[in-house]
Amino acid sequence: MLMDEPTSALDPELVGDVLGVLQKLAEDGMTMVIVTHELGFAGKFADRILFMEKD
Repeated sequence: MLMDEPTSALDPELVGDVLGVLQKLAEDGMTMVIVTHELGFAGKFADRILFMEKD
């Protein structure tokens, strides 16, 4: 599954709901590619993190 900023522009309650769904998908073995600026969020779910920067 590919997601681009899945928690942007959400209120805190909805962010919690989305994170719960992502947690369940991760536990079920779903492969996900997620673009985010939230490093804490990324670290919670990721097996690997890739940083991209513009030169």
